Amino acid sequence: MDEYNPQFEEQKTDAANTNPPTFEQPGVSAIPHSYVTFIPYGFTPKTYEEKNGIKKKAMSVGLSLIITMGITFVWSIVYVFIMSKLGFTSEKSMEIIREPAIMQVLQVILSILMFTVPFIVIFKAGGMRISDLVPIKKPEKGMRLSMYFIGVAFCAFANMATSAASRFFSFFGIEYNVDFGETPKGFFGFLLCLLSTVITPALIEEFAFRGIVLGSLKKYGEGFAVLVSSILFGLMHGNFEQIPFAFLVGLVLGLITVKTDSILIACAVHGTNNLVSVIFDFIPSGISQAAQNIMYLIFLLICLTLGILALALSEKSNEMFKLKKDSCESKLKERFKWFFTSPVIIIFIVICILHVKDIYNITKKFAVRARDRIMK
Repeated sequence: MDEYNPQFEEQKTDAANTNPPTFEQPGVSAIPHSYVTFIPYGFTPKTYEEKNGIKKKAMSVGLSLIITMGITFVWSIVYVFIMSKLGFTSEKSMEIIREPAIMQVLQVILSILMFTVPFIVIFKAGGMRISDLVPIKKPEKGMRLSMYFIGVAFCAFANMATSAASRFFSFFGIEYNVDFGETPKGFFGFLLCLLSTVITPALIEEFAFRGIVLGSLKKYGEGFAVLVSSILFGLMHGNFEQIPFAFLVGLVLGLITVKTDSILIACAVHGTNNLVSVIFDFIPSGISQAAQNIMYLIFLLICLTLGILALALSEKSNEMFKLKKDSCESKLKERFKWFFTSPVIIIFIVICILHVKDIYNITKKFAVRARDRIMK
């Protein structure tokens, strides 16, 4: 019979508790096999993660925008189908829907559906919380007035720049006026325009572009997020005259959002800009265009003066237009390439280009006119 050996039992216990040998290189920690990821040549783990993250966000943004544009198309088909079943011809159906009051109400309903449902459903399906993407907290007191007045002044300036560009094109015989339909008359019509042109766009467009789109991209750099959301905002307007204006306005609204960490001031600026347009639409016809231009210029100067004054009195005036330095390892141009080479973003851009009516004819006409003037 073997005798009990305490030393032998202690050696067995030590051997059982000893970890298996690892083949580590000096200075390199051991990584469990299940966590090892293949990193393509030219990438670091962080830049590869950034690329995948941007591609994923581009997929969500692109799908949301494509569905948003598709809602209008689907609605048109459904409307014509229903009206045909009720015995109306296509001409009569279009006549009914072009009634100013009906068009304004329809615009509100479609806008809410277009800019809320696709974004909420797709981004929530992607595991993102809408409350994390759309900041709605109360902005800091020192930035409220300065950002608001400077934002409104910039929008007014962008409006004037767009008008100047339109006059430049008209110099070559190119006229491109956007048909927004007939404006409803009277006080009730004014209220409808406030709802469809001022309140609804200011809330839902800021929710979609400065909220979800910008908020989902902000981790890859504030400047990157502001530029991308502004480009998409411009393209979404889908007409030759509004794209440059919407892009410029998108820049200032994006800057306001990242500096105040809230979409509230951006909503106020957006709404004020649209309100001014509505007011000018209801100005009595007896007032000349020159007088209206002077009134608009005075409005611009007042907003700009108040904005500069509020900025001068603000304790954070030095930080007002500075964006945070991003912590991304990838270059800005690489992030743009990853985002805009996403298949769904390319499809969205193609749809927008096709949606810009007569862009080929306008470009051709401009080239011919320019050539003729140069040859003279």
